Amino acid sequence: MERYEQGLISPGQIDSLLKLRLVLLFAEYPWLRMSAAQAQQRLGESPWAIAEALDELANAGLLSKTECCGQPMYRLTTMPECRLRLECLARSFDDPQRRDDLYELVRSASQERRYREMVMPRTGASVVPELEAFVI
Repeated sequence: MERYEQGLISPGQIDSLLKLRLVLLFAEYPWLRMSAAQAQQRLGESPWAIAEALDELANAGLLSKTECCGQPMYRLTTMPECRLRLECLARSFDDPQRRDDLYELVRSASQERRYREMVMPRTGASVVPELEAFVI
């Protein structure tokens, strides 16, 4: 994978297929600004899952979040380096071979996130530095 894509697919960043779909949607239409309800209409996923995924992507710095008419609105981040990395990710997704690799990386990141959320807090363990280096 190219260096601009490193770190995007990892726990706390893009770590679910829904987040990948959302990021690719915003990368395809960089001018797009939408609410969780609008994203739910486009993607047909659970409104709660979409709202959570959008918030997590905004907290990770991949999307920007603003309030409009009493509801959060999301758009692609304005940080140039991050936008470039997301555009490279979208180009990689267009290649069928790399797409399969990206899906596998997202599944691995999802499993790692679930592990961190479920097992590590119960054991009192902190994040192992090797796990933080999980990048594509």
